[in-house]
Amino acid sequence: MGKLSVYDLNSRENWKRMLDETQSSLGLPTALLDPDNIILQSKGKRNQLCWEIRSRNKTKSVICGQSQQFMANMARAQKSFVVEICEAGMAKFVVPILQDENYLGCVTACGCMLPGTQVEAYLIEKTTDIDEQIISEMAETAPVIRREQLQQLAEDLFGRLNAS
Repeated sequence: MGKLSVYDLNSRENWKRMLDETQSSLGLPTALLDPDNIILQSKGKRNQLCWEIRSRNKTKSVICGQSQQFMANMARAQKSFVVEICEAGMAKFVVPILQDENYLGCVTACGCMLPGTQVEAYLIEKTTDIDEQIISEMAETAPVIRREQLQQLAEDLFGRLNAS
């Protein structure tokens, strides 16, 4: 038998439905990723700043890629969901999908601010060449969501995905 996949657990349609529900509950882009952090399916529109960051290959790997890799490895090792701040200063969660101790991938949502936090405008400016003032203006379009709300959704999702 070959390597297990998230599609051995649920159909593409069921994953799409789950991503739709998760995205609509937070208003954040949500994705299903394989064990190598390759996006298999996604739902939702990024805020303006995230869109700008992800539209540049250099920034995408430095900011988004590093954060995803770090958080997915943490979730995999801890066998639990992770809610953290990405390299850009925005919040995201990673929920591992586990089957008999096998890590099959994860579900992630990102692109919001926590109350009272700011983006890492200097880092973003240095990697994107976008003026810091414009970065700050774009950051204001990011939704603000309480950490507790992200943690609760990630915990509920973890329970749904990993119920045996």
